[in-house]
Amino acid sequence: MICKFCDIQKTKELINFGSFPVCHKFSKGDKKIKTFKLGLSYCDYCNLFQISKPFPLNELKPIHNWINYNEPEEHLDNLVNTISKLKYINKKSIISGISYKEISTIRRFSKKGYDKNWILNPFKDLRIKDKKHNLETIQKRISSIKNIKKLKKTDVLIVRHILEHCYDIKKFINNLKKMVKKNGYIVFEVPDCEQSLLRRDYVMMWEEHIFYFTKKSFLNLLDKAGFKIEYFERYKYSYESILIAIVSIKNSSEKHSIDLSKPKVFFNNKNLVKDRLAIKKKIKKYKEKNYNICMFGTGHSALTFINILKLEKQIDMIIDDDKNKINMNLPGSSLKIKNSKILQNMNKILIFLGVNFESEKKIVKKIDKLNLKVKYFSVYKNSKYNLLKYA
Repeated sequence: MICKFCDIQKTKELINFGSFPVCHKFSKGDKKIKTFKLGLSYCDYCNLFQISKPFPLNELKPIHNWINYNEPEEHLDNLVNTISKLKYINKKSIISGISYKEISTIRRFSKKGYDKNWILNPFKDLRIKDKKHNLETIQKRISSIKNIKKLKKTDVLIVRHILEHCYDIKKFINNLKKMVKKNGYIVFEVPDCEQSLLRRDYVMMWEEHIFYFTKKSFLNLLDKAGFKIEYFERYKYSYESILIAIVSIKNSSEKHSIDLSKPKVFFNNKNLVKDRLAIKKKIKKYKEKNYNICMFGTGHSALTFINILKLEKQIDMIIDDDKNKINMNLPGSSLKIKNSKILQNMNKILIFLGVNFESEKKIVKKIDKLNLKVKYFSVYKNSKYNLLKYA
């Protein structure tokens, strides 16, 4: 496959994970769910890790209106302060966002006295008709609008956690540039995959993410896309850090040297086979001691963990207290989702925590009150409950 950014270099597939369903296709009964091959590839020319073959875009559209994605926000106050101090930015500046991901950031600016703010309306501005749309449709519309210059111009355009979803990243970026005034800025925020690649943290993979950025590949992409880096930060979170770049549109004469040395990565088919065997061996030991094996959480991290490591037959139950998901099947499996109250009837439980750091703490605190014999393991390698050792 040709690189999805440079369109020059042929990518090399590092690992093939097999066939997977879309993570949000929850269903009742034995409805058959489509599956698609998931693999991770690398481009030597632009230093980019990317999904080998993107899933069909129409398959990523949610079938339920209660599907939503949340991003960490602890860093946003500092980010707003940083943006406020940029050259040419003052209380009269227009601060904007391209999706619902920017709502909380824009609110922070409003509280600081910035009143000329807006977020693209998906229905009026992007002319999206499907109410169940999400980032898959937003990125497509922004990439494909030919008369995007007719949209409002802004001094600061905030673009949080959508760049990695782009099917045509060059068209997407070019249209963003047309929305920014002279001397304006674009603020990009993406997941930092560097440690996940190093530690072969499989839950990094998600069919909706086309690109998997490291610091080098992120800065290189922005440079090649015609941006000048005005500010960069790696903000560390417990399980997955984020990369933040504030950029301006550079003059054609400006050049920047980027380190293109290949980062260390331990994703390969040999290690995958080894990890599958190792985790199944550990689960078997607990099953022999009459532990019930439970996955707590049904987000894409939990489902990716089960599917990549082929653990469906090892899992006894799936727990999630989201009332929308109760008694639905986990996508691509026969496992039904149950409320956590079911745990009260058990004596020994091994719980895989398929949730983020904050939710993990709440769940452990809640279950510990039941006075059961519980063993916790996390799907994240950066957790203190990590099951598999680092690569």
